[in-house]
Amino acid sequence: MTRLLSRSLLGFLVGACSGMGALAAVYAYDPAITMEMDRGTAAISGLYDAERAGQETYAWTGREADLNLPGLDRRLAWSCTVRLRGGRADPDTLPDVLLTVDGVIASSVRTTNDYQDITVRLPPKPGASVTSRTTVTLTSSKTFQPGPADPRVLGVMVDRWTCAPADQGLVRPPRRALVAAAEGGAAFGAALVLVGLSLPAAAAAGVAIGCGQAMPVAWGVGMFTPYVARVPQLAFWIAAILVASIRAFEWFSSRRLHTEARFVGIFTAAMLYLKLLALLHPSKTPIDAVFHAHRLMWVLDGRFFFTQAMPSGVQFPYAIGLYIFAAPWSLLTHDYVLLLRIVVSAAEATGGLLLYLLVSRVWGDRLAGAIAAVFFSVVPRAFEIVGNANMTNAFGQAIALATVAAAVLWRLDRRAWWQVAAFWSLTAFALLCHVSTLALLSATLAALAGLYWWRGRPELRVTALTIMVALAIAVLFSVAVYYGHFADAFRSAVNVRASSAPAAASVALPQTAMGLSGKVIEAARLSVAAVGWPMLLLAAVGAVPWWRRGRRDRLSLAVAAWIAVYVVFVASVVVAPVGTSFLRYAAEFITRVTLATYPAVVVLASVGAATALRRGWVSRLPAMALAALACAAGLQSWLDWLR
Repeated sequence: MTRLLSRSLLGFLVGACSGMGALAAVYAYDPAITMEMDRGTAAISGLYDAERAGQETYAWTGREADLNLPGLDRRLAWSCTVRLRGGRADPDTLPDVLLTVDGVIASSVRTTNDYQDITVRLPPKPGASVTSRTTVTLTSSKTFQPGPADPRVLGVMVDRWTCAPADQGLVRPPRRALVAAAEGGAAFGAALVLVGLSLPAAAAAGVAIGCGQAMPVAWGVGMFTPYVARVPQLAFWIAAILVASIRAFEWFSSRRLHTEARFVGIFTAAMLYLKLLALLHPSKTPIDAVFHAHRLMWVLDGRFFFTQAMPSGVQFPYAIGLYIFAAPWSLLTHDYVLLLRIVVSAAEATGGLLLYLLVSRVWGDRLAGAIAAVFFSVVPRAFEIVGNANMTNAFGQAIALATVAAAVLWRLDRRAWWQVAAFWSLTAFALLCHVSTLALLSATLAALAGLYWWRGRPELRVTALTIMVALAIAVLFSVAVYYGHFADAFRSAVNVRASSAPAAASVALPQTAMGLSGKVIEAARLSVAAVGWPMLLLAAVGAVPWWRRGRRDRLSLAVAAWIAVYVVFVASVVVAPVGTSFLRYAAEFITRVTLATYPAVVVLASVGAATALRRGWVSRLPAMALAALACAAGLQSWLDWLR
């Protein structure tokens, strides 16, 4: 016990040093701060909500707007530039703007109706404390009120605000950011040792996590805002859950986890941590996150049935599975955007664990299972859905994957009645998470049951029958308790679709004009973008051993079911005539199909990579290169959340 504590302390110290060192290095490489008005303005007070005119985004100031940069390294001189314009119909009423630095006047300029850059210099303050605050204040000499319906007091229109070092030299991060990075790294450093990693392995993993942590922390104005306080909180709780989960499993099972399983647990926890750091960053636009927070508030208030109006006039029923699941956790926080992002990200993270279980248990290939967990976490389509805050769809897909995993791993016969009951409950809950999940999961389970009956071993026929009965009851239940309340909404959708069908043949549709081959190409483009071409190439390699396996075991048939659902639903979109007003929805539906079925690609790609890695260097090097490119695509998608 004493040895474990001493090793944990060493891991703690290595993690802390890794977190601090990585942040200092990343920030020193690019300390410039750019604040676009549609994101990253958390350090500026006195701004109204961002507005958009075409491709231009801007924000109005009040009489004053303050840029607050606590802990800015003032050993060097800085230069701050504001791009703004007066925005007045009458040029005679254009205001002057006054820029002050820590209360000292730095610049005074008459505005115009064209954007202009106003630059001020922040002189060095060698004696300034590392905790001192730097404030740049923009004051408008004249304000106006748009009208009776808009009571705002407006100053000037700001397009961008940037600050960068004006002198050469090493720039240090704010002290509180360094402390937060050290605490986050220390939490994971200690946890990595406690879950059984050797000190060298824990140190290497701690350095990797510290480098990943440094990217969002050093990005934009994050380290100058309360955001940095969340870094150690997230790290502590995720690391604690990681240690508790692994130790509890080993204690109850009286056996040590396999190396691959331990790696999957650590990797999944680290990816969850890094994704949440990016999602909660002040530069990450909320998009629909606030919408979902309001819907959670409705559910908490007892309002369970609601729709979303679509541009076509259709009322889209909004399933409430996510909000029901999140409701008990709302007792812990009133920040519902934060709560929903954590719930959705945690649910998605379980997918990697489930794929590892599927591949390692059914096929007995722990290496392929570990690779599947890695590939699952870097699929671009998942980043797109979560990044756009399409939370109900992302959560629904996570529960759908858990449902399919249960159909593969559980016996589902009369002797395992509790499994049958749990499977029905899981299926019913998944169907209540999103309308697309209702259709796609139902089709997947029906296809899986059919394949169990047709291609599976004789004992799988009982399982197939159980799945079909559970699915039928779950569908009836979901319609009775929820979807049945939206009969008028579904009828309106059918009527709108029917009224657009006769015109579809005569309207010059981009898809129709391209012909069938053009529509196939467009669907293929969306599908390739969903997972990335490197993973698709590895999946093509993995399809060979999958085919040779005979496609009679449960996981092989599940892969076949996902493929069948993808082909049928995408083909239906490609072949069906689509009115111009529905082109966007057709493309969105294809993205939902790829989201529901990409586990098949991940499983096949992991088998392809594992097969190549077990052979000579001739096949190993290309497989490693493709795997690295697949991970790079995920890294790019992760960084896009911040940009």
